[in-house]
Amino acid sequence: MDEEEILIETWTVLKQYIKDKQSAADQWVGILIDAGVGEETFHGLAAVDKYLENAVKYNVEIEEEEDYDDDDQ
Repeated sequence: MDEEEILIETWTVLKQYIKDKQSAADQWVGILIDAGVGEETFHGLAAVDKYLENAVKYNVEIEEEEDYDDDDQ
């Protein structure tokens, strides 16, 4: 099991016992940022549910991939 799978499974279990899921997701994403979790992992977490999607959207700076034509460089 890789890091992303472990985090997804952990969130899925814990959110069953949390009343304020959005606040918990925001706090958890903040902790993961401080722990140095990679950007790719946050992409996967954002796809789990609306709480993590919102938390990642507002707390993680995910670089957008830019498409450049050869003429633009």
